[in-house]
Amino acid sequence: MNRLKTNIIIDILMLVSFAAMSFSGFVLQMRRVFFANRSPFMGMSRHTWSDIHLWSAIVVLVLLVLHLVLHWKAVDGFFKKSIASPAVRYAVYLLLVVLALVTVVPWFFAF
Repeated sequence: MNRLKTNIIIDILMLVSFAAMSFSGFVLQMRRVFFANRSPFMGMSRHTWSDIHLWSAIVVLVLLVLHLVLHWKAVDGFFKKSIASPAVRYAVYLLLVVLALVTVVPWFFAF
């Protein structure tokens, strides 16, 4: 499969996963309306909606990492043009990696 098709498939999957995450987050936020009297919404309980929200978020993050890997030349070129000093540029890269780890690592302790 060529690179363009791979990018399109990843982008479409990321869009669908993000839509599922957004909709399930909305349903969970409105739980007093949708789950009054503990009745299921669209045939699914609050816990099922929570699982959909969690797993779609994980899929979005995995696809985002793949997206960044496939577009790394563009990302690196942007930072090379924006930040002239290699030391500052690597500090920014390190900061972004630390922020990504702070976002992902707590999930490993949640299960």
